[in-house]
Amino acid sequence: MELKRESRSSGDVRKKHHLIKRLKKAAKCGEQLEKLCSRDSNIVDTRTYFEAQAYSALMSGYFLFEKQSWQAALDRFAAARTIYEKLSKAGSSHQEILCQSAIDDIDPNIRFCAFKLKLGTDSNTGVEDLVKITIGKNKGVGLDLLEAEVESVLAQTRQEKAAALTSISWRGRVVPLKNADLAICILRAREATTNLENASDANAEEATKMELFDLLLEAYGDAEKFTKNAVKEDAEATAKIKSSKSEQVSADLNFVYNYVAYNYLSRRIQRNLMLVSSLRLSLENHEHVEEERLVGGKYQDIVKLYDNVLQSLTEISDLSAVHNDVNLSREIDSKIWYYKAWRTLYVASAYSALNKEWEAILLYERAKEYNAQARASLSQLIPDKDDILVVTSKEIAELENILRGLKCKARAAWHIGLDSNLTKKMGELSFDDKSKADSNIDNRDEPSLSKRLSQYPSSLSMKNVRLIDFPPEFTPIPAKPLFFDIAFNYVDFPSTLSQRAGRKAPTSFGNIFNKLWGTN
Repeated sequence: MELKRESRSSGDVRKKHHLIKRLKKAAKCGEQLEKLCSRDSNIVDTRTYFEAQAYSALMSGYFLFEKQSWQAALDRFAAARTIYEKLSKAGSSHQEILCQSAIDDIDPNIRFCAFKLKLGTDSNTGVEDLVKITIGKNKGVGLDLLEAEVESVLAQTRQEKAAALTSISWRGRVVPLKNADLAICILRAREATTNLENASDANAEEATKMELFDLLLEAYGDAEKFTKNAVKEDAEATAKIKSSKSEQVSADLNFVYNYVAYNYLSRRIQRNLMLVSSLRLSLENHEHVEEERLVGGKYQDIVKLYDNVLQSLTEISDLSAVHNDVNLSREIDSKIWYYKAWRTLYVASAYSALNKEWEAILLYERAKEYNAQARASLSQLIPDKDDILVVTSKEIAELENILRGLKCKARAAWHIGLDSNLTKKMGELSFDDKSKADSNIDNRDEPSLSKRLSQYPSSLSMKNVRLIDFPPEFTPIPAKPLFFDIAFNYVDFPSTLSQRAGRKAPTSFGNIFNKLWGTN
């Protein structure tokens, strides 16, 4: 790799030819190593043989890559990646890290070859999809047979691990596991869980996570069916013949069944919640889409997913292990209340999108009650390390803030709609022309019914009768004159100051005559 970097940085043609010669030699050595480690030689174990085969394919891929033989290089890289991916699931943690490191080095080369061959032009196409396309196109080359062969080796390794899996520990209890087939099913489920957790840590694409979820649910589904049949067979055998240890064996089998069923239902809930997150993100990115389509699509889908979550939680609560564990029972109850609150929130949002704000306000209030119940149940819990689904007090507080904001928004929209309707109705009123207001009333010329209560109606076939005059007619009412309160300002009263001086105050009539005759 150092020689490869030097040849690219310097642009020297001699270093480029030297690199190709070295890679050609490495490819030949890899082929010889693969022949030495073949199964017919019985020199090495099966895992070492596949490691040698992966190394040979990788070196050939690098050589063909530098020769710009893109299709042949892609085939060899796909074969090497397939082997390393399968081997990472069948070894120790150290071997898994080594295989994953080799996969990380192979992936950029696969992408570049696919780009040159114009495969998977979509930017969302992952490396796994490109490998599947390559395997599908080259079944004749033997890549599909190689994958099946590696899978058979994995099954053999899984059986060896199953022999070492002698017990199951869950929620502080350890029970023996004597059935080898059941141990294999549980190991498959655990391997799928590990792959899913690794994909989540690596921020894998959503489609990849969904495929891993499907594989995980398939593995746990098989284990659940197997344990259910084992419990049924044990019950039939116990009904016929009982022994001193039969009760303990039945109790252990029931515990294993509860363990498998709990994990299966919990992972199914996780998958539904991941779909909810995807739909919620889609809603946030399409706020300006027509409301009818949102209500008909996204909101209903989210509510349906929450229905599935609540159904799975109800099935978990029906397990016998939940009934016997008070803390686990409270934990399930708190999750039921919490996800009920989320479901009610989206039902209310659907009503709000249909401009039914009052119904939305009531539903938001109901969701707040559910959330309060979840908080009360959570406060009584003791955390357990085996919990797959965890609802924290912080999440409950965040939901409470969301509900408070949405309720205020819905109430404000309701008041705005109420005010707009009132303004519209007041604008339609006419105080000058009653013909518009009385357009739907029969015999508009007759007085209103309140004014002719003592009169017999002229017609009994009238459907719409005017009960009162609205708006009412203008009628005179007793009131003060307009300027009555300020009239006294224009009246001359006798001066008390002249009386004190001994002069007789002139009368108002004298003043009038003096003005007429011009005398003072």
